[in-house]
Amino acid sequence: MTLSDGFLREQLGGLPGEPLAVGMQGAVYRVGDGTVAKVWFHAEEPELRTLAELYGAIDGQLPYRTPRILDLRRPGQYWVTVEEELPGVPLHTVAVPYGEPGWERTRDCVVDVVEALAQLEPPEVLRRTSVLDETVPFRPDERSWIDALTGLVQRRIARFGDQLEPVVDDFGPKVDALLKLLSDLAEPESRFVHGDVTAGNILVDDELNPVTLLDFGLLTMAGDPMFEAAATASVIDLWSPRSREIEAAYDAAFVERLGYDDVRLLVYRCAYSLIIANAHEDDPYGRDSHVPLTARFFNTPEVSALLS
Repeated sequence: MTLSDGFLREQLGGLPGEPLAVGMQGAVYRVGDGTVAKVWFHAEEPELRTLAELYGAIDGQLPYRTPRILDLRRPGQYWVTVEEELPGVPLHTVAVPYGEPGWERTRDCVVDVVEALAQLEPPEVLRRTSVLDETVPFRPDERSWIDALTGLVQRRIARFGDQLEPVVDDFGPKVDALLKLLSDLAEPESRFVHGDVTAGNILVDDELNPVTLLDFGLLTMAGDPMFEAAATASVIDLWSPRSREIEAAYDAAFVERLGYDDVRLLVYRCAYSLIIANAHEDDPYGRDSHVPLTARFFNTPEVSALLS
């Protein structure tokens, strides 16, 4: 059921609010005193306190601004965080569309963000964070990245595989082949992975330089920077009919600029596509799941050849 603006304003507990954005995680309002208020659709107090700790741990560690939670309250049905309002406008509102003259500046902006994240040491708090709608830590204790990622893929398939099997050709064998490819990957040096670097979460200045990165927490983890790159190339223009071309263009940039391996990028993209296939399952705005997009991707000749 779609949440009305009136209902969401009630959740602010009397705070004034100018609507700014609505995402899978929540709705954001400008309060007007240099702060914004975010109404969280699913998060509970422990998760948000851990997120506040994460924001504190990375504050000033990247070449652009990141959020800071100033207050946590629950005046209504949902938890609300009061945060600093950060500079910039969403990249998707000013970006040149793919393939048009000047598009390369958009690509370079995104690659700059991914490169900066890959330099960041994962803080200790990431050992205690969960991903998506899970409540247990993604990488507790000394669990390896490969084991943690493989486990996440297996849990998502166990929950939502019945929706993917009818629309993905040879679904079972492809999943088995992917799990084998993941198990064969060498364990990487863990870095900070945001996990949701979209054109809405990157705020830029007039020159398309990134000045702010928003919305950590959905898939934020300690992991392989190449997973970040693979995910970013997929979601940066997720609904475009040219999504395969866009992924290829970003992959080429990641290979050339960052020295990433194109096959590993494709393996990670397969894993990421399965992980987010039902990320919108409980979206109160009733937006489409990613199941059709996952099916279209898994049925491409490139993926079919990889997982044959």
